[in-house]
Amino acid sequence: MSTRTWAAIFAAAGLLAAVISASPSQAMVKGKPVHALALHGEPKHGPDFTHFDFVNPDAPKGGTLITTNGNDATFDTFNGFTLKGAPVRLVGIMHDTLMASGQDEPFTMYCLVCETAEVADDNTWVEFKIRDGAKFSDDSPITGEDVAFTFAALVEKGAPIYRLYYADVSKVEAKDPKTVRFLFKNAKNRELPAILGQLPVLSKAYWEKRDFTATTLDIPVGSGAYTIDTYEIGRHVEYKRVANYWGANLAVNRGMNNFDRIRVEYFRDNTVRFESFKTGAFDFYQEYTARQWATGYEFPAVRDGRVKKMEVIDGSPMTAQSITVNLRRPMFQDRRVREALGYAFDFESLNNTIFYKQYTRLRSYWQKSDLEAKGLPSAAEMALLEPLRDKIPPEVFTAEFTRPTTDGQGDVRANLEKARDLLTAAGWVVKNGQLVNEKTNQPFIFEITEVQQGLETVLNPWIKNLERLGIKATIRIIDSTQFINRLNEFDYEVMTLPAGNTLSPGNEQAEFWSSEAADRKGSRNYSGVKDPAVDALVQKVIDAEDRDRLIAATRALDRVLTWNHYRLLTYSTSADRYAVWNKLKHPEKTPLLGLGNGAGIISWWWMDPAAAQTPAASGTPATETAAEPKSPGSNRLGIILLAIAAVAVVGFVFLRRRGK
Repeated sequence: MSTRTWAAIFAAAGLLAAVISASPSQAMVKGKPVHALALHGEPKHGPDFTHFDFVNPDAPKGGTLITTNGNDATFDTFNGFTLKGAPVRLVGIMHDTLMASGQDEPFTMYCLVCETAEVADDNTWVEFKIRDGAKFSDDSPITGEDVAFTFAALVEKGAPIYRLYYADVSKVEAKDPKTVRFLFKNAKNRELPAILGQLPVLSKAYWEKRDFTATTLDIPVGSGAYTIDTYEIGRHVEYKRVANYWGANLAVNRGMNNFDRIRVEYFRDNTVRFESFKTGAFDFYQEYTARQWATGYEFPAVRDGRVKKMEVIDGSPMTAQSITVNLRRPMFQDRRVREALGYAFDFESLNNTIFYKQYTRLRSYWQKSDLEAKGLPSAAEMALLEPLRDKIPPEVFTAEFTRPTTDGQGDVRANLEKARDLLTAAGWVVKNGQLVNEKTNQPFIFEITEVQQGLETVLNPWIKNLERLGIKATIRIIDSTQFINRLNEFDYEVMTLPAGNTLSPGNEQAEFWSSEAADRKGSRNYSGVKDPAVDALVQKVIDAEDRDRLIAATRALDRVLTWNHYRLLTYSTSADRYAVWNKLKHPEKTPLLGLGNGAGIISWWWMDPAAAQTPAASGTPATETAAEPKSPGSNRLGIILLAIAAVAVVGFVFLRRRGK
């Protein structure tokens, strides 16, 4: 598509976000069976809709989509629901969920496995009626017992996130073969009915005979459109579309699942991966390197139009890249210390020298959305913040949060002077050129744990500025398996990690920030935040009864998180960058929630029927080599999704269903 056409699409997506944000605040429909659950307001599509309006309902079926593994070095399990093992890429496409996400809405779930969903008038339960004809890949029918079994298995034996995410469920009842009801501990959790719609449906008959906590290379019985056909550990996995997939003609699936086969090629060398893409070895490439995006696409296929560059801007908040300090380590527990570390990060010089001015400085966890905190708190925010005044930084009430800036020419003297003052106030002094704690005489030394080669180019200027303050920081590169294990065990001092948020924050915020999650291995509270004010505001986000209250609660939370410097927000970009071989075709419209790091390409793009299939390249198991510098947490996102894979079916289900 032309640049002008894409610009029109992006403008339309922005307009849609504005319209949604400005719509009247309404609560979820309750007291009757419905085809969809919208957290706030009416679903965009009525009960008789035939397809989502961001798909091509007449898209041709066929062809093999070839994609790659990101930074997942290998895989050793087809069970993506526990923290054990390295799940195979895209394992989520084998499992349907009770409901499917409307990608053109902040948070609306449409019936998929279920035919209807009904929420109690008092929000104390939700009931799903299983759709007639819904079945597993072994042709056995999906029942309420399967749904109840799935829930119990995930909560009792799955990754820890499930226990927190569904903590407000008190009981699950399979009322009959076609009906399952979830009863709630309280009526306050407004999004709980909808997030239960995200529940994948597993076969009780298959899994009850197996150890759900173990790794396995047995191809599981699934409920989704695809199943694994062939694989070779460390080299490839190939999925094939289920020939008699039960849900092929549903409205939520029309125009979806268009490829006959989806093949994932595994590479362990970023340079080899990109060179292979240039030869047509796989079909699309998501680019995370500013330098490569600016200078690396001069190869013949781009010049003659066979490969198109695309910058896709959606309505979601920017991914919040950050330098994440572990508050479980004493040296980082003082807010002034964390603020001082931020003063040593010179974003403007990096943007001028190695990022080709493609990035934006971050100041919010919900930047580029109506949830971003700007200016001073509104009256609605003040009503939430005032009771917490003695527990939160005073700046929350008096100033808009901003990040330190420089002239972009490398002069950071003024910022380092401010950092030194903060460190001195926090009890750190310089002795013999080294910063030490004035009480314990312990030096300020920390290690940055990384899995991605090439980040030294980004981090070394920060490290040099820290040296001028007397702080010694070093970088340690480890392999992906070690990285995931250390992440789950909180065994690190500093890492560069992304924080992804959606237009409809809720229960997942407890997983990111709550005191309970800080003590639970495998959670995503990577900073180790244990703050009663944050706990209170997270609960306000979860309990928000309408969109207006959700916005106020999220902005209040945003202010408290940023002013506490729990993560050192660095930079991000509004656009996702893709290079695509022109045999892939796509609808003209990009939905509000975008392409979900390529999940949209897999879900609703299609192959040009006339295009010749390119034989798959062989992924090389070579050792990872140095790559172009990438933004912290960007290509890393593949690694983080791998860590969360066990949590959310390799991220794909959440990317497609909601984006969390």
